[in-house]
Amino acid sequence: MIKTRLALLSTLSEMHTQPIQYNLAALAGIVHQLSPDFLCVELPRSDWEQGNLTRAPVEVQRSLLPPAALSDVVVVPVAPDLRQFNDFAPKSGWRAGLARRLARIMQKAQRAANKAEAVHAIPFQSVCHTLCLLNEISWDADARQAWNAQNQAMLDNILQVARRDPGRRMLVAVQCQRTHWLEPRLKKIPDIELVDYLEL
Repeated sequence: MIKTRLALLSTLSEMHTQPIQYNLAALAGIVHQLSPDFLCVELPRSDWEQGNLTRAPVEVQRSLLPPAALSDVVVVPVAPDLRQFNDFAPKSGWRAGLARRLARIMQKAQRAANKAEAVHAIPFQSVCHTLCLLNEISWDADARQAWNAQNQAMLDNILQVARRDPGRRMLVAVQCQRTHWLEPRLKKIPDIELVDYLEL
């Protein structure tokens, strides 16, 4: 069996524009240094094919795509749509207030982590996972179902690429909230070798 070597790279959305060490330049530097065969990004295929990047997350526009454009890295859009974690939160009522408070706590945790290495380390990942679970409790059943369906579509797209050209090095750059959903499922895929991004 030919295995595809795959790493998840947690991104922090707008937090990359804040004065932290894991900023947009640092994220771009990681992509440049790793130079994977395939770089999976949170962008719908239709937007990518039409060159419509104005709606793409800031980290995709300014950190992930530029170094890929200057190299042999193949960009693969894997998102079915542009919704991100906080887009699934309720818009009104006490549940919305809870979701907003948890989102602020998440931002504080991201700011405290500061560096890429810390964001990918177990302490931050544990805090992030706990906050995500608490936040999802504030969502209604339809939102949770939609979040799971979106992640499943992304996983299917990632595996399609891996199996079309096995044995390559794949870097999957997704919101840190999404890595908790993808990681345990990727670990169960026999033809995927999931590694730390520094080991890609």
